[in-house]
Amino acid sequence: MIKALTDRFVAGVRCDTRDNFFDTHARGLVLRVGPRRKTWYFTYRRAGAPRWLRLSDYPALSLADARTCALNERHRLDVDGVDPIAARRAAQAAEEQAEQTRAGSAAAKIFTFADFIPVFVKFQAGCKKTWRDDAAMIERYLREPWGSLPLATITRTQVHEVLDAAIGAGLGVGVNRLQALISRIFTVALDRSLIAAHPAARMIKRAKERPRDRVLTDDELRALCKSLDAQPGAASDALRLRLLLGQRGAETVEMRWAEVDVDAATWLLPSVRTKNQRAHVVALPAMARDIVKARRRIVANDEPRVFPNLSISSEEYRALSPIAAGAYEWTDLRRTVATRLAELGFNETIIGRVLNHARYGVTGKHYNQHVYLGEIRQALSAWDAELTRILASKPRARSRVVAMRPRR
Repeated sequence: MIKALTDRFVAGVRCDTRDNFFDTHARGLVLRVGPRRKTWYFTYRRAGAPRWLRLSDYPALSLADARTCALNERHRLDVDGVDPIAARRAAQAAEEQAEQTRAGSAAAKIFTFADFIPVFVKFQAGCKKTWRDDAAMIERYLREPWGSLPLATITRTQVHEVLDAAIGAGLGVGVNRLQALISRIFTVALDRSLIAAHPAARMIKRAKERPRDRVLTDDELRALCKSLDAQPGAASDALRLRLLLGQRGAETVEMRWAEVDVDAATWLLPSVRTKNQRAHVVALPAMARDIVKARRRIVANDEPRVFPNLSISSEEYRALSPIAAGAYEWTDLRRTVATRLAELGFNETIIGRVLNHARYGVTGKHYNQHVYLGEIRQALSAWDAELTRILASKPRARSRVVAMRPRR
């Protein structure tokens, strides 16, 4: 069955017999549902015959991650000319040969969790764009307690101990991200036959998640900009751009000079750097353009990035967290831009184009290729003017609406 898969459908679908659901969003991605298991596959044709590459089971591999893996396999097949199944068999053969070599040694080394970290990180780098965040979380929460332990001996109790320690150290709803990462680690290890059982399977989430609805007030916007003025640097400039343009944090801090046209006042995000894998053109209003020009004067000409060596997990970036004092998060800047644009009269279609949200429906995905640059420029220029007014503490101009005369 061909279907636009959703998280709700994938979680709830049940079948007495084995059925296949072909995703319309990622070509070749299939969810095979049986009486006891749901499994992701990537299907393609080679020499006229269909081939099925097993990715992983659900829920160990989410819908979003499954789509990313399918798109990566499609790229390897269509662009690199690599047969995914043949490549996996070759890698397994090489791994088995290496394992036999290690086993044949009299002083064979025990495969520890620390040994598995580079293997897992390399696997994540080929499946998702935020693999660096996973690597940082492993270093922060998992290497010290598990690094020296044999991978196959880590128990469910030890997983609970790590999660309890993270909560005790102040980690809030982010403990769910840590738990998902741990589950993913052991799913990959199980898939590679490095462990016999999954110690984190079907583990109940620790924190209850609620959709955020936080929007910064005028006073908070003024306080934020004043604090950024007091701590100048790359991280402060990147946060200002997030506030001015409403783009995602990682996409902003990784901005490259090759993507920016200062004269045309545009920033072109290539598809390989966007969450929905669609190229996105962002207009640069006055304040954003001034920030980019200022960065150009202080960044070396041979440096490809506007914010060299900066990431959303770097020390310089995290050092600005006390500005929010826990009242809001940096991800709330994007929601603030969207809400303020709505207050200025822009509809959801234009706001969605500004934020580069995923497009749904056949028309939006495949036929309407208009980039909406003019509309995006108008919207962000209006927000630029509104933020300028807010920072100057000027009252908002009254709307000059002429009342309609009653009909006689």
